[in-house]
Amino acid sequence: MSLTLVGPEYPINVGYTARLAKNFGIRKLYLVEPKFDRRVATVYAAHGADMIEEAEEVDLDQLRKRHDLLVATTAIAATKRTNVNRLTVSPEEVAQYASSSKSVSIVLGRDTTGLRNDEIEACDIVTTVRTGTNYRTLNVSHSAAILLYVLSRTTVGKRHVPKLGERDAFAAYAYELALASGLQKYRAERLKKLARRMTVRSQLDGKELGLLVSLMRKAVMTISGPSYTRSKT
Repeated sequence: MSLTLVGPEYPINVGYTARLAKNFGIRKLYLVEPKFDRRVATVYAAHGADMIEEAEEVDLDQLRKRHDLLVATTAIAATKRTNVNRLTVSPEEVAQYASSSKSVSIVLGRDTTGLRNDEIEACDIVTTVRTGTNYRTLNVSHSAAILLYVLSRTTVGKRHVPKLGERDAFAAYAYELALASGLQKYRAERLKKLARRMTVRSQLDGKELGLLVSLMRKAVMTISGPSYTRSKT
């Protein structure tokens, strides 16, 4: 498992997060668009200083290619089911999904504004720490501490997560079927996002998901006719 910090600015937060990563046995720290002084951050990291020194700068596309499961974090969860992008699962559920994935990264947002919608969309599932109050915004390192503790303590239950390629294929054909059925493009795109998230929680194996993909592909071809070609999405 790895931790990813997006747009980190404050050395103290990075240092404390690196220290936590070391505490909980996290193997790798990734940085997306970092804006902090590494030398200063190592002061706060204590025995986790090597995590900062060895942290790798990547963009989200590179991060996506290296992990089967990306877990976005947010303080702003969906209040309506139509806000697919910010529908959240509990940290305990994240632990169950993570236990069956080969490579997982917890993606933490900016010190001030958190993750943008497009960054959350790039991830597979979204989680939040519920504080029980209206003030739910946590310091990055505090959020990391709570999540890593829950992940380390949750041992009951394991949920199968289909491979990334299988999930992407299902989402792509759900989108194609929606368009072929006459659904507006913005609704089809929302359905695609929902389909991708659904596959993570479905517990279907590759064969079962493959059958559904095959069924949707045939449905699209039947509706669209022999001249059908996949959309570039």
